[in-house]
Amino acid sequence: MTPYEDKTLKDSLQEEKNKLKNMSLKDRLWYIWEYYKIPIIGTVVAVFLIFSIFSAVHNNRFETALSCVILNSQPDSDKDLVSEYFDQGFREYLGLDDETKIDVDHSMSISFDNSNMTEFTYAELAKLSALISSKELDVMIAGKDSIDHFGEMGGFLDLKEVLPPDVYDQVKDQLYEVTNSETGETIACGIKIGNTDFLKKTGLTMNDPILGIISNSTRTDTAVKLIRYVYGL
Repeated sequence: MTPYEDKTLKDSLQEEKNKLKNMSLKDRLWYIWEYYKIPIIGTVVAVFLIFSIFSAVHNNRFETALSCVILNSQPDSDKDLVSEYFDQGFREYLGLDDETKIDVDHSMSISFDNSNMTEFTYAELAKLSALISSKELDVMIAGKDSIDHFGEMGGFLDLKEVLPPDVYDQVKDQLYEVTNSETGETIACGIKIGNTDFLKKTGLTMNDPILGIISNSTRTDTAVKLIRYVYGL
């Protein structure tokens, strides 16, 4: 860079500095965004891509034993009892090594009341649908309205066919049936777990939770083991 170019650059920077100095905060933010939004957006996108690549590389080190979503729940404790229940208790029950993970998301809140549908609700539904369609989700724990919604679309396996005889005999009175709206077939798409110590041990507040195994799950054996674990079988 020549001395002239260096001086010109310094003058330009000083001019920009003086402009910003004499502006209000609102005008300053507008000016920065209006004139520098392309590099700002480029930087944000680059950071996002770097973070995504890092996360993908990091997560690829681990094998997933089970992926579970818990809908419309509220923690009633400051302690992360959900992690203790799944990532400690259930992990020990399965005898998993440190390179195998259990994914549990209990942050989703979804209402199927059309009058209460918001952009946030649609975003949560899109996220959940993506997990299901990509075969990443194995288990859903939710209230009756959510289980009915997905069960009527054939979203769950029939537990009468999936559960081993010894487990079925123990829990058959707690099975929850839903009729598929397309086929007219009624199946046991879930199992009621409100009578277990699940809520107490996870510290979650829910109304009559039901556990269902997603119809395209690739880890149904582990999902059945979760039912055994929840019921202490």
